[in-house]
Amino acid sequence: MQQSGVQQVLAPKWSQQQDASIKALGGDTVSIKVDLPQNTVDILKRIGSASDILNSLATNLRQSNEGLSAANAVTAKMKASLDKVVKDYPPFSLDDSGRMEQLMDYASLRKQLQSMMIPAPPQPVYEKVKHLWEGLTGGTGGTVQVPSLPHDAPDTHVRAALQQLDGISSQMTLVQETMANLVMKA
Repeated sequence: MQQSGVQQVLAPKWSQQQDASIKALGGDTVSIKVDLPQNTVDILKRIGSASDILNSLATNLRQSNEGLSAANAVTAKMKASLDKVVKDYPPFSLDDSGRMEQLMDYASLRKQLQSMMIPAPPQPVYEKVKHLWEGLTGGTGGTVQVPSLPHDAPDTHVRAALQQLDGISSQMTLVQETMANLVMKA
């Protein structure tokens, strides 16, 4: 039987065969042969490729989010250390050992935060949060910039650093929320 031109165009092109062999419990082998039309094979390849891209995107977003969460946790510890200096009553004197200890704790947390590598979000998301991300990671090597305080810093400098940490923490939260909203819209 001959096919018309339209039927020939619409007829699937059988070009891919899949063989699967399964070993049964008794030692017998069962073979299954499946013929797939070429357009189905092409669609399955595109789905696999899209799935790989989406998995990579999700992994990178998760790494960025986890990095921001870890940095935000260190920032909270830094704020707590400075809060002890500022809110202690009666106030610490500049040469008090407890005050110096809190400022040394702050300095070590600052070093820890600056050593953290927070991976930037993947490209489609990065373009949407670029202005926030660059403001947050303006440091050398893309690290979060936090103020440094000498061990004899006056309370006014400690309060200013505390305000800057509040801003940094808010910006990290904003970046995380923006990334989450972008994912929810997609």
